[in-house]
Amino acid sequence: MQPFVVKAPATSANLGPGFDCAGAALDLWNELHVLPAEEGEPLVVVEGLGADEVPHDETHLALRAFQQLTPLKGHRFHFVNRIPLERGLGSSSATVAAGLIAGQVAGGRPEDLLELGLPLEGHADNLAPALLGGVCLIWRDGERFAAQQIATELPLDPVVVIPQARVSTQASRARLPEALPHREAALAAAQAALLGAAIASGDPDLLAAAFQDRLHEPFRHADAPLLAALRSDLPPGAAGATLSGSGPSVVVWAQKGRADEVADALRERRLDADVLPIAIASGGTHADMKDTIGAAQ
Repeated sequence: MQPFVVKAPATSANLGPGFDCAGAALDLWNELHVLPAEEGEPLVVVEGLGADEVPHDETHLALRAFQQLTPLKGHRFHFVNRIPLERGLGSSSATVAAGLIAGQVAGGRPEDLLELGLPLEGHADNLAPALLGGVCLIWRDGERFAAQQIATELPLDPVVVIPQARVSTQASRARLPEALPHREAALAAAQAALLGAAIASGDPDLLAAAFQDRLHEPFRHADAPLLAALRSDLPPGAAGATLSGSGPSVVVWAQKGRADEVADALRERRLDADVLPIAIASGGTHADMKDTIGAAQ
């Protein structure tokens, strides 16, 4: 087989009021290098973030995704991880997306990758932008999920603030109430509609106005205290802040051309967090047949 590399982006789900139905790909990439199996070489090698925390055998999430499209036999896998784990940046979605695309390339089988990957990942609002890139909306079409990329950029630029603490998505979702009063639900629907209109129109003022969620963010403050702190004291040039997925990472949304300025101002606060101005990734998970680890072997 010819070696190839698959690159999968980080994602930020929800974008404020788009709970479980909106997400964006970010220009921060994990890599999966698929190489010919060789005697004496391990099946899985992992380097980078979380390398000692993930399986190094066929139970690895990407290999489980890969096997849905083609057998593991004849292949070995080298991961380069740059997306931090359990920070609300879609590390598991990137892993599943990389495995799916790698399996599709190796097996040559066209499939509905979103539907195929959801039993492994579970969060369509992360998996869809990981696969498609850009800004995506996700909805249920009968018994299946459907997704569409609706924009390749946003009228505000993301600056991601990544705390050292971690949050379990399952534990965070357990904080959400089973029901909301009808009035609150109506207001939440209006904010989600405003979010969609802002993305479609490319209007930065509409997008800033949309960043007021009522469905999930108010209930997650205990796990993500940084959101309230930043939202109440935005640096100059920032138009709003949203929780990235279930957190604890926060996206501070900067006016166009001011992301570096906003990032510098946030770093000056010594937040015990990494501050990264990251562009929206217009494309999603993709394979490259060049520049692969071991390609010349």
